[in-house]
Amino acid sequence: MTANPPSQKLTTPPDTETSNVISNSLQKVLSSWLLILGLLLIGIGGAFLPWIWYPSVALQLTGPGLAEFVKFLPEVRTGQIQIQRLCFLLPLFLGMLALPLFAANQSLRLPGWLGWLLRLLVVPLALAALSPVWTPAILLAPEFRLQTAMAGIAMGLAVIAPLFKAVSLRWVVALLLLGGVAALILPGWQFSLIQPSVAEAYHDPVSLGWGWQLTAGGISLSIIGGVWASLQPR
Repeated sequence: MTANPPSQKLTTPPDTETSNVISNSLQKVLSSWLLILGLLLIGIGGAFLPWIWYPSVALQLTGPGLAEFVKFLPEVRTGQIQIQRLCFLLPLFLGMLALPLFAANQSLRLPGWLGWLLRLLVVPLALAALSPVWTPAILLAPEFRLQTAMAGIAMGLAVIAPLFKAVSLRWVVALLLLGGVAALILPGWQFSLIQPSVAEAYHDPVSLGWGWQLTAGGISLSIIGGVWASLQPR
């Protein structure tokens, strides 16, 4: 009678295990940087780059500039066109609120200096979201109250973001996904309503330009990077 051979446990070869660890780490880094790059493009494109491009620099309009410009279109002033001008600020709002939350999130493991830099970048983005005239009466007027509140929330969030470092990355990415979809769809829809009026004011055909395209690309990149990062093992 022969004895049964001892059972052998299947083990992962050390080289394969090391390769998996390196692959997971690389994916974590790439997804995190893709997310951050997307957020930076959202903020910069939504605040400072031309959504309406024109050879004359004076006639180029950023997202905040477009939100102001539409108020003076005759069809908007007379009520022929109902426009929600703050839709043009949605990408900027998204960028300045998302940056500090992701900068401080411990799951992304960003370098400390980068986290600080991203939180500091919220300040110019928040200032760009304010009314062009910075007086207490204007900033607190009903027309600009929401912009002022969003700017204040964003700067406050930049300060206290470390308090939210343990929030699940998946929850923050879910909020980014919802906000990103709205920031992609609503500005384009609102622009389609006033596009003929803007073209008439410019005496030239107009369309959303490269600043908007870069902003939209940033929203897409941030969503892809965020979802990818949230699916990585901790």
